[in-house]
Amino acid sequence: MISNPSLLSYTCIAKGTVVLAEFASSKEEPGIEEVALRCIENTPPHHSIFSHTVRKKTYTFSIDDESSFVYFAIVDEAMEKHESLVVLNRLRSAVEDLVRGGETLTDPSPRCLQSKMDPVFAEIVGGVDLELLDMMDLVGSPRESRNPSIDSSKGRRASLMPLLGKQLKALKKKNKRSHTEDEGDVGTMKEKKVDLCGNGNGGVSRKELRNGLLTTDHHHHRQKAKQTWKKHVWVVLLFDFCICAVLFGIWLWVCQGFQCVNG
Repeated sequence: MISNPSLLSYTCIAKGTVVLAEFASSKEEPGIEEVALRCIENTPPHHSIFSHTVRKKTYTFSIDDESSFVYFAIVDEAMEKHESLVVLNRLRSAVEDLVRGGETLTDPSPRCLQSKMDPVFAEIVGGVDLELLDMMDLVGSPRESRNPSIDSSKGRRASLMPLLGKQLKALKKKNKRSHTEDEGDVGTMKEKKVDLCGNGNGGVSRKELRNGLLTTDHHHHRQKAKQTWKKHVWVVLLFDFCICAVLFGIWLWVCQGFQCVNG
């Protein structure tokens, strides 16, 4: 689904501040899940799409205010903007399908959708068929002889990476053909992007994120105040004009035209 899976560092689905499912690249630095959680806790209000870049990493949010779902991704700044939106849109459609299918997410527990979203993550990073994970459970060594770390969610994701790389090579031409269609689908979406300075540690701190959000909100309120002020000025001018016109009419009526001036 994306041309270069190595540019995707992390992606997840959250409801409020509860992470329902996540994917982290096995090559990423430790602690990226904690960085992502801090970002989700500071999800920008009044936005449907929001992104900012810190030290060559782009942090992108897709926010559904009605359902309180947040779709979040950390990608390399070299990734095309439309590709990161394709990732988030794919996660959104998968969750919507689960909800329509009767999945109850009123009071979800952490990572309650992990097993159901693992096939979607596999599809995103390598174009793997959604039935691949089921085939892995049916083919190979017996369950009791497997490595326990592979059956865990993180171990399972890590073991998929070599296989996904092979699948990506086989489907590279197909991804290129679908590249243009994906760009057209997401080209109409609007995104507000803010570039912030890094803090020198390769991640984004709570303070940096909060400052970026405050700057954006301040600019929004200033523009709104300016528009309101212009509207008030026009109202006052129109009111003054009406008063002057009425007084001028009374003067003409009293003087019966311009006789007072002629006299």
